[in-house]
This record gives sequence, C-alpha cells and structure tokens, in this order.
Amino acid sequence: MSPDNEFPVILKFGPVRTAPGTFFNTQANGDSAIWLKVANVTASVELRFDEDNLPFFIKNDIISCSIPKKYYSRAGEYKIYLLETSTGMTSNIVMFTVK
Repeated sequence: MSPDNEFPVILKFGPVRTAPGTFFNTQANGDSAIWLKVANVTASVELRFDEDNLPFFIKNDIISCSIPKKYYSRAGEYKIYLLETSTGMTSNIVMFTVK
C-alpha cells in the first residue's frame, strides 16, 4: 500500500505481446493472464485494460489479471494503466500488443 499522495506506477509487465488468437500465460482454468509489477498501489486502485475495469489479484507488488479473449482475438494495441479511484490519479500507461 502507498501513501495517499503518490501516483500508482507500473514498473514492468508481461507478456507484452501475443499473436492474434494465441493464448498466453495460460492459467489452470484456461484463461490467459498478464502480470504487472507495481508500486504505490492502494486498496482503491482499479486496473484498466483498454478502458475496461478488470478484476485482479495482488500479492506484495505483483498484480495478476485474466484477459478476456476479445483483447487478443485480433490484431491491435491496448493500453493498460492503474486508476486510483479515491484521487483520480492514474499510473503510467503501458501497451499490450497483439500482432
């Protein structure tokens, strides 16, 4: 957790790309997932993937999140960022590429 005056930050994430229609980082339930190493995250942070709010799990400084198939079924670039809902502050934006 972070002090209220610090922006959430995405330090690293992966995978950063996949081919259209290709599953990645496949979980036991068959979902594809990404991970993000983060800093300054509070309980009121949301994970935004191309403007959708996606549910996630966090342990220490690592967020993991299942990614809906609509985001990797065809080529495109999708922005990922964290939104601190209590302040409106956002993290840096990283891009997930399907190519």
